[in-house]
Amino acid sequence: MFSSRALLHQNLQRVRSCRGQAISILIVILTVFVIAPLSLFTIEVVRYSLAKQQLKACVDSCALAAAATTACGNSTDPLVTQENAIATAIDMCKRNSLLGQSLINATQSPSLGMNPAPDQTLLYFEFLDPVNRQPVALGSTRAKVIQVTASYGLTPWFGTFLGFSGVYPVVESANGGLPMLDIILCFDISSSMDDFTPVSIVNRYKNGNYNGYRTISQGNLYNAFHCTGPTGTALNATFPQNLDANDGSYSFSSSARGTNNGAAAISSVSSQYTDVVVNIDGTSNFTNGALVTSGGTTYVFPPSNVGCLVEAARGNLESVTVANNAKVPYASWGVVPKSGYYNAYVQAAFGCRRPVCDAIDAAKEFFTIMNNDCDVHFGLVTFGNDVGNSVTSQCASDIGYSSIGNVTDNPAAYKSNAFPKDPLAPRPPNSEIDLDPNLGPDFSNFDQVSSAVEPLIAYGGTNISGALDCALDQLRSSSQGGRGLARKGATKAIVLFTDGLPTRSSFGGDPSMDARAQARLANQYGIPVYCIGLCMVPSLQSTQTEILNDEDSNHYNGGIAGISGNGAQFFQATELSQLNLVFEYVARSLVQLVR
Repeated sequence: MFSSRALLHQNLQRVRSCRGQAISILIVILTVFVIAPLSLFTIEVVRYSLAKQQLKACVDSCALAAAATTACGNSTDPLVTQENAIATAIDMCKRNSLLGQSLINATQSPSLGMNPAPDQTLLYFEFLDPVNRQPVALGSTRAKVIQVTASYGLTPWFGTFLGFSGVYPVVESANGGLPMLDIILCFDISSSMDDFTPVSIVNRYKNGNYNGYRTISQGNLYNAFHCTGPTGTALNATFPQNLDANDGSYSFSSSARGTNNGAAAISSVSSQYTDVVVNIDGTSNFTNGALVTSGGTTYVFPPSNVGCLVEAARGNLESVTVANNAKVPYASWGVVPKSGYYNAYVQAAFGCRRPVCDAIDAAKEFFTIMNNDCDVHFGLVTFGNDVGNSVTSQCASDIGYSSIGNVTDNPAAYKSNAFPKDPLAPRPPNSEIDLDPNLGPDFSNFDQVSSAVEPLIAYGGTNISGALDCALDQLRSSSQGGRGLARKGATKAIVLFTDGLPTRSSFGGDPSMDARAQARLANQYGIPVYCIGLCMVPSLQSTQTEILNDEDSNHYNGGIAGISGNGAQFFQATELSQLNLVFEYVARSLVQLVR
C-alpha cells in the first residue's frame, strides 16, 4: 500500500517537473523571441519619438533664427537677405544635438526628397507667400514666410537583431514668419530741403560787346547767402527759385536780371545778383566743370565757368543765333551752342540738390530694406505748406505761380518771360499714398511709394501737424474716428522725416504746439512716431532736438517722439553721409518693436 502511494507520488513529481521545465522553456522562448524583441522595438520607437521631438525643437529654432536674420537684414537685395537667413538657420542647426549626437555635419539639401546618411542632417528651405502659403522663388520680395524642413538619418540600435536595418529618416518642419507692419512715412519737402545745394550767386552784367559774370558768392546755398534763419530759406537752388526770398545778406535785382531768351545783359556790374545757378559738378565753386549727356548728346560745361551755367539755365545756349543775340562769349569758352543745353543743365542741377536728393535715396533704401525684412505695407505723406491728399496732388498754388515761369514765385517783384518754361508747371508734386488694408505683398504699395518720392522737390513751409494728422487718419480704425486702412493684427508706426522745425499748421495754431498735439493723439492710439531729423547747421541742432526728441514726454514742451511714446525713437543726422544709416536705424528699431 505504502509502496503504491510512493510510486504515485514520484510519478506526479516527474510530471510536475516536466511541466515546470516546459513552462521554463516556454518562458525562455517568449523572452527571447517575443518579449525581448518587443522591448527592443519599444526602445527603438521611443528613440524615434525622442528624435522627432528633439529635431522639432531644433528646426523651430532654425526657423526663428532665419526669420530674425531676415528681419535684421540691411541689404537692399532680397536674395542676399534670404541667403543670409538660410546660412543662419544652418549654423543654428549645427549648434544643436540629437540623441546626444552633434549635428555639426548639417548641410543644405537642394530638394525636398531628402535621403540623409546615418547620423546626417539635411535641411531644405522654402520661402512662402504669406497669403496663399505657396512657395515663391528665392529672391522674391513676396517671400514673407520661411519654411525649414529637416531630415535626420536615424540608425536603429537593434536593427540587425530585429530583422531590419538601414537608415530611417526623421523629418520635421517649421515656419518662421516675418513681422506684419503698417508704416507711414511723413516726408518733408519744404523749401529748406535744398539749402545745401552747391551754388554760385552771380551778377550777369554788360561788359563791352559781351556779357560779364561777377561771382558774388559760392558754396552751399544756406551758407553762400549768409542765412541765419532757424527754418532755412525759401529761396530754392532749382526752379521755382523764389530769388527774392533769400533770407540772407544779398539782394536780388529784378530790373538787372532782364529777360532770358536771346537778351544781352542790361546793367553794369553791381553787388546785386541776377542769377543763382547750381554747381553741377558738385563742388563749392564749380572747379571741375562737367560733361552732361542728355538725350544721347554730350554737353560741355567748362571748369570754373559760371557764365556757361548761367546762360544754359537761361536758355541762351540753345542755338548759335540765340547765343549771339544774347551776347554770350561762347567761343572763348570752347562751347558750341546747340539745342538741349537747357535740359542738360536742369537734369544735372536736379541731381545735385542737397539734401533732398540724399533724403529721397535714403527713403527708397528704407522702403527696400523694410520690404525685404517684413510683411510690410507702406503709406506716404509728403508735406510742405500743405499736405498731399492724393497720388497726383501738387503743392498749393503760391501767388501767381502758374504765370511766373522760372525766376521767382513772387510776381510783384519780377515776372520772367516764357522761355525757358518752368519744368515743374503747373506746380511741384506733393503726393499722398494711402495704406492698402488688403493682405499680401501685392498690396504693399512698395512700387508706388518708391516712385512717388523720386520727383519730389523743395517747396513751401513745414506743416508737421498736418502730416501727422493725415497719417493718423489712415492708421486709426473707423471706431476711433479714422479711415481704418491698417490691416488687422499689424503693428502700426509713423516715421517722420524733416530737415527743420514746424513752420505751418493745418489747425491754425502755433505750428510746434499743434505738432505736439498730434503726437499726443498718436500716444492715445498706441502709434509710435519715429523721428528723423536732418540738421547740418550746428547752431540749430539743439532746437530741432527739442521738438523731435524721444526723452521728454511732456505734452506741452516735449519731443514728438517722446510724447507719442510706444517705443518711438529720435535719430538726428548732422551730415548727409549719415542719412542712409539713420534710416537703417529706424528700420531696425521698427522690427524690434514688432517682436
